[in-house]
Amino acid sequence: MSGISSQLALLQYGDSFFPSGSVSFSWGLEGLVDRGAVSGRESFEAFIKGQLRARWACYERTVVASAHSARDDLPALARIDDMVEITTAAAELRDASCRMGSAMLLVFSRLGQEPAAKYRSLVSSGAAHGHVSVVQGMLWASAGLPERDAIALSAHMFCTGFLSAGVRLGCITHLDAQKLLAAAREEAALLAASPALPLGAITTHMPEAEIAAMQHAGLEMRLFTN
Repeated sequence: MSGISSQLALLQYGDSFFPSGSVSFSWGLEGLVDRGAVSGRESFEAFIKGQLRARWACYERTVVASAHSARDDLPALARIDDMVEITTAAAELRDASCRMGSAMLLVFSRLGQEPAAKYRSLVSSGAAHGHVSVVQGMLWASAGLPERDAIALSAHMFCTGFLSAGVRLGCITHLDAQKLLAAAREEAALLAASPALPLGAITTHMPEAEIAAMQHAGLEMRLFTN
């Protein structure tokens, strides 16, 4: 894929207009906002940078890159999928990841991408889970994006998912979200420049967000499914 074509693909797949299925999930943010742990731009910036350091840099980044490399190897992709399933402690987050991955597989299948249809069949048969970070790496590789662009797109979607939820929850404004995205972009670029962990060493440490996601069902009013 040529430079300008790759850039245009990044814009397409990273746009909120693209039906990625992410709008239904807050990944624990709604619970944190409800209890006042995240309550404005300053605390949101600390939260999103913390999520980048404690989750994206040492987990999602490696999974996306590994799936990108294994794009045509269904058994290898299924093994990466199993790793994500095993290392995602909260059932609510596992369910959200699989639902978002399933939505992406459906969209890319309907767009005529054969690898998406093949992996979707594997997920439907129960031979794979379809976790979103695995699906992202595989689909973006199959769409012709180089690994560097897939990593950048992963970071962008990770951040915009939280920011979009924050706007809908009323704890930040649209203008705040743009300023926070610029700050998060700089943080993600620094993190991406450091060596990535090997797949067998992926780790995540975001206990407060995970607990908030697990307790989410008990909230009196909810905008999101987790």
